[in-house]
Amino acid sequence: MKDASPQTIYLSDYRPFGYHVDTVHLTFRLHPTQTRVISRIAFRPNTEAPGPFFLHGEDMQLISAKIDGVAVSPEVTDKGLTCTVPDAPFVWEAEVEISPQTNTALEGLYMSNGMYCTQCEAEGFRKITFYPDRPDVMSVFTTRIESDLPVMLSNGNPVDQGDGWAEWHDPWRKPAYLFALVAGDLAAHSGQFTTMSGKDVTLNLYVRPGPDEGKCAFGMEALKRAMRWDEEVYGREYDLDIFNIVAVDDFNAGAMENKGLNIFNSSCVLASPDTSTDANYERIDAIIAHEYFHNWTGNRITCRDWFQLCLKEGLTVFRDQQYTGDQGSHAVKRIEDAIVLRSRQFREDNGPLAHPVRPESFIEINNFYTITVYEKGAELIGMLKRLVGDEAYYKAVDLYFDRHDGEAATIEDWLKVFEDATGRDLTQFKRWYSQAGTPRVTVTDDFKDGTYTLHFKQETPPTPGQEQKEPQVIPIAVGLLSPNGDEVMPTTMLEMTETEQSFSFDGLGAKPVPSILRDFSAPVILERAESNADRAFLMAHDTDPFNKWDAADKLAKSVLRAMIISEASPDQAYLDGVAAILRDDTLDPAFRALCLTLPSEDDLAQALHDAGTTPDPMAIHTAREALKLALAQHLQDTLPRIRAAMTVEGPYSPDAKSAGKRSLGTAALALLSRLDGGAAAQAQFAGADNMTLQLAALSVLLQIGKGDAESAAFRDQWRNDRLVTDKWFGLKVATAAPEDAAAVAEALTREPDFDMKNPNRFRAVFGALAGHSAGFHHPSGAAYDLLGDWISKLDGMNPQTAARMTTAFETWRRYDADRQAKMRAVLHRIAATDGLSPDTAEMVSRILGDAE
Repeated sequence: MKDASPQTIYLSDYRPFGYHVDTVHLTFRLHPTQTRVISRIAFRPNTEAPGPFFLHGEDMQLISAKIDGVAVSPEVTDKGLTCTVPDAPFVWEAEVEISPQTNTALEGLYMSNGMYCTQCEAEGFRKITFYPDRPDVMSVFTTRIESDLPVMLSNGNPVDQGDGWAEWHDPWRKPAYLFALVAGDLAAHSGQFTTMSGKDVTLNLYVRPGPDEGKCAFGMEALKRAMRWDEEVYGREYDLDIFNIVAVDDFNAGAMENKGLNIFNSSCVLASPDTSTDANYERIDAIIAHEYFHNWTGNRITCRDWFQLCLKEGLTVFRDQQYTGDQGSHAVKRIEDAIVLRSRQFREDNGPLAHPVRPESFIEINNFYTITVYEKGAELIGMLKRLVGDEAYYKAVDLYFDRHDGEAATIEDWLKVFEDATGRDLTQFKRWYSQAGTPRVTVTDDFKDGTYTLHFKQETPPTPGQEQKEPQVIPIAVGLLSPNGDEVMPTTMLEMTETEQSFSFDGLGAKPVPSILRDFSAPVILERAESNADRAFLMAHDTDPFNKWDAADKLAKSVLRAMIISEASPDQAYLDGVAAILRDDTLDPAFRALCLTLPSEDDLAQALHDAGTTPDPMAIHTAREALKLALAQHLQDTLPRIRAAMTVEGPYSPDAKSAGKRSLGTAALALLSRLDGGAAAQAQFAGADNMTLQLAALSVLLQIGKGDAESAAFRDQWRNDRLVTDKWFGLKVATAAPEDAAAVAEALTREPDFDMKNPNRFRAVFGALAGHSAGFHHPSGAAYDLLGDWISKLDGMNPQTAARMTTAFETWRRYDADRQAKMRAVLHRIAATDGLSPDTAEMVSRILGDAE
């Protein structure tokens, strides 16, 4: 591989910065290519941890520097500067020049459609001015912006303004990664919120003038719901006079929680019935809540260093999951979260990119904004809550806020408040933060003289850099059902702490059927010898929604494995089980829709690989299509009734009940289309009065090889709406025949409105290609080559997005020798790219591992 000379950073090497920063005053004289940033920073020596004076700084020109008003000549490198400073408090002043317009990496200060905006997490502030750009250096910021643009925003509260300038002051100490600035020609959708203590807060959602102004109402209401929920559930009140959100088209992530000035990817905040689906609405609601919740879990208390990233992200993801469950169905939300975790995070844990929730080292921190840190990090919070109970959980969290407000904290700080609040020893639980990989829990049972015993054994396979694993604390929620389906023991929480451990239940008249890992009580893989009849029984009788769905999912995987490996016919027990769930009108429509959805092709590939079979993506695709047809035929008498019953009357509303009905209606339509040639889908497309129904109908038509006319009409109708156009780009690739997927993606890159510099448009095409399992892994290798070439092209412009796209290749070891050779060759070509960024170089190296 090409040597990018990266520097590995280790958690064990952490040392506090040698200076405290009391105040920061920044002046921005904005210009597209010659922005001047003038900093005035009050430093004083850290007598408890003295160290060198080093300020990070990249991609800027130093114009001048002063200490206490006297000019100095620091030593400057491409990473920062050093300088001789007084052994006493002093004021550092510097003037630098930067070029926002040419900053295509979208990190630091850059421009998007004429708007100035910033993204400083994780290490973007060092591209704005020279500063100790690390999360444990916290200070009070005052920002002056000079520009002829009408809107100029920064963190905190507005304190003064005049012709061509505005000044903002944030009274709360924060690290540089939470700094934000926006300036542009923007329109505000405004609102008010009164906190629980009676304080009035001004709310603004800023967008580009024009059509976007009609897409703000839902985001504003979502913000108010999140603010009220955080008061009612966690007792956390907002702490500034104003809260601003800005929608930005060019943004590498979903959104950013900068103190008082949240910057959002436009796709994660703009919504209207005509242009947004139910899924868009739910995602927007969750992301707005997530970023707002960061005000306390991330801003008021931040992380000491980037190794502690899960402290703010895992906790905040858990909080937004709680919030979303409260807005709709906790059972459906739990299943959706488990699907994401088991399909993506378990895959990460099982491959070359496996790392602990708190990693021990990294080269580029941007590569560790992963599903392991976020979603598995949230699972650890959930397990902790199950182990200590709800009352103790909130007592410990209150102690965390009281003890660490205004500080940069660690995982040890977080666990210590739980130990102090509950008296528990969490030493063993801490292993969840330090050990990579997904524990596998094997279960056997026996029954004798009215006593039923469950025997558990846990094992976590080796992961890169961690061969040996210690047993972990695993909360296992168990219920017992009688042979006739009645529940004979309600959910009981077992606490597994040993490598092997047994639990007994007395006084039973017959051997029960166990329902294990209810509500997905721990992020583990449960291995138990089960027949299809056992799974069908739980599918029919389990009272726990998650395990009822899980039984259906496991039964579907079993059926599909048999169809793939031995060309078996679909199991009648599965077809009948799905029919019974579909016809049960007492069940939540959203839940029924999940039960009607087959495991993904990637999930099936992983399941086959885990069972020792080399997966064939084409055979998997063929089997899924065959099972969909079999389901459609088996349910043909029920599907029209379900579609009619799921019709939502009246104006569109994104509420959970209405969305659930549309979800089940869409699932029924997808099956029905395999019988009626798409007639119902064509009628729905023609009569749709909202994007959910229109896009669902188009997707169904394209999946069955029809819909060319509808696709063209959709493209023309929404050509001027960038977010809907992203949907169309992604749908064209996702629904292409496997042999055509690469060609369709390549053709889309030649469309006039394909812009590789826009992360949303790039991900729409290539994210869809990577997610099209049969298309991406087509034997030709065309998709491998296409994605590899575009990653190399993008890396010089936007290393973060390029690096993240390399994860499409992380499962290369699953497949046959020919596919492995093709993917390895592409990875080596990427690695040989001239000037390859450290971001992408690190990812490629980790994916190749010892095959390099």
